[in-house]
Amino acid sequence: AMRNDTYGGKTPQETLDLFIDALRKNDIELAFLYFNIEENGERDPKWKEGLIKTRDAGKLQSVADSLTRAQPDLENRVHEGDFKFYVRKDGEPEGYINMELNQYSGVWKIESL
Repeated sequence: AMRNDTYGGKTPQETLDLFIDALRKNDIELAFLYFNIEENGERDPKWKEGLIKTRDAGKLQSVADSLTRAQPDLENRVHEGDFKFYVRKDGEPEGYINMELNQYSGVWKIESL
């Protein structure tokens, strides 16, 4: 499953940009594909459920807007296949985006938001 998972970019920023674009288009199915595949070969359904709730609350665009403020966090990398972004609003931490390289397909995936 991980070898066939080609949804994502060659860099963490490219994957983040693709994810933001899917959110702006209200494309939950596509946005969900940018999340990591778990060891069981499937994506964690909680991410899709969260995207649906966010869409139904009319907040996908504001989430996309927040994510456009994401900055690389180069100090907290655990290993080479790990990458983090942080999001701040008015100087205060708003959230983190954890990404991981799918070494089988060579694309970066969202591990958590």
